[in-house]
Amino acid sequence: MEETKKTNPYIVAISVLLPAFLSLAASSATNVSQPHIAGFYGATQYETNTVITCYIISGGLMLPVTGYLVRTIGKKLLLFYSIWLFALGCLLCVLAPNLQALIAARIVQGIGSGAILPLCQAVLLEIFPPEQRGVAMGLFGVAAMFSPLAGPFIGGYLTDNWSWQWIFIINIPLCMISFALVKLFVSNDKPEKQKYNKKFDIIGYSAIVIAMGCMQVVLDKGQQYNWFDTTWICWTTGVCIFAFVFFYVWELEYKYPVIDIRVFKDRNFMFGTLMSSFINVTIYSTLLLVPMFVQSLLGYSPSKSGLSMFPRAIVCLIGLLLFGELSKYIKPKIMAAAGLITISVSLLMLTQLNTTSSIESVILPNLLLCVGVPMAFVPITALSFQTLPASKNADAASLHALFKNIITAIATSASATFIARVSQVRQTYLVENLSPHNPIFQYKLAALKTKFLIHYPDVVAAKKASGSLYNQLLQQAKLASFFDVFTVLALMAVAVIPLLLLIKYKKQKPEKSAS
Repeated sequence: MEETKKTNPYIVAISVLLPAFLSLAASSATNVSQPHIAGFYGATQYETNTVITCYIISGGLMLPVTGYLVRTIGKKLLLFYSIWLFALGCLLCVLAPNLQALIAARIVQGIGSGAILPLCQAVLLEIFPPEQRGVAMGLFGVAAMFSPLAGPFIGGYLTDNWSWQWIFIINIPLCMISFALVKLFVSNDKPEKQKYNKKFDIIGYSAIVIAMGCMQVVLDKGQQYNWFDTTWICWTTGVCIFAFVFFYVWELEYKYPVIDIRVFKDRNFMFGTLMSSFINVTIYSTLLLVPMFVQSLLGYSPSKSGLSMFPRAIVCLIGLLLFGELSKYIKPKIMAAAGLITISVSLLMLTQLNTTSSIESVILPNLLLCVGVPMAFVPITALSFQTLPASKNADAASLHALFKNIITAIATSASATFIARVSQVRQTYLVENLSPHNPIFQYKLAALKTKFLIHYPDVVAAKKASGSLYNQLLQQAKLASFFDVFTVLALMAVAVIPLLLLIKYKKQKPEKSAS
């Protein structure tokens, strides 16, 4: 049997974190370049949304089979294939002659990226000793949390200074470096020859493909087609729910499941995954909502709003590394509870903003949010995997990523819908103030009309004054809807704290050094 070399765990960590960073940054880097891609191919911005969603779907579809592929060919070989496929997808994106070819290339890139993150998590859990799992998950958080935050800034910079193709070009040499690092520093893990390695659960995998495909269609098109007022949205949702239930039951009963869903029987893993999913919801919802708030209500340009979000990525990076080290000295449940309270406070600070707020008053709560996120993420993720045997790490990491992918996709779509629908409800309540019987409204209307009379005749001035006040009402209704969604997220942060009581904590004994 071949002896494995003892390599410094931090060198191995860098080797697997680089491809993980690239794969996750690729999911958000194209967000800011959508208008450029649309203009290049003569398409609408709505059509170019598929460039983003097809990457997420194809990556998500790889998550259920990661455990099976690890058992079949091993982690190192699967990481090789994933990096090469990701690099090939980047090359095809650069060469794509039309939008359809770009979408096909993004699917190839997404398939390559899908297995990288759970593989990175599984390798980190193996190379660090049990008492350093907090450090391992802090490093993992650098890829999982920092890269999606940094992606829009990197994508915007490359697009503004060169072209949108550079978002893909820059990945190719970095993929080659990743491949060399993995080859040199990640140890070989030849899987044992077992019967189930040769069997693939095609029925179970088909069910999850149908479920996730239908879910993504519903989330993408729901708001456009007024959700469940449309018959085909109802049918697609029904097929999605049925496929998910069928997948769950089939995987429990089938002898050779594509993914070992029984890892959810581990209490730590189940509740830890649920809490990690909430942290993801907070990160991605605010990543969508804060720039929307800054652009639509404060009037900032997309590039400036992206720049205003970048400090939180830096703070998140520092926090992940810092709290990874501090987790060795602070009890994980105490750190996680403090992190969730910090998240809640930062979200409540966002409800104090108004249409005259400075950009500094937007950045401050975001910085506090990205102190709370790593403070909660590091101990919760470490506790999730603490009671699982090492042989289950690959399956558990895949399920962990898949569950977070599903919850985050639903929450992101729900946040955008929440703003659209609740602002309409708020508008209905506020419009009663625009009444002839309201003396304040009459005073404001008369004051505005007097100003407009300088340049316009009486009738036009009256209409412009009314329109101006109604515009202000729409702004206030939208502002109130942002407050509502931030309040809901803040309450959720506090509501998940009691789940920490259901998680077991085993103090790990440091491994004895071999004499």
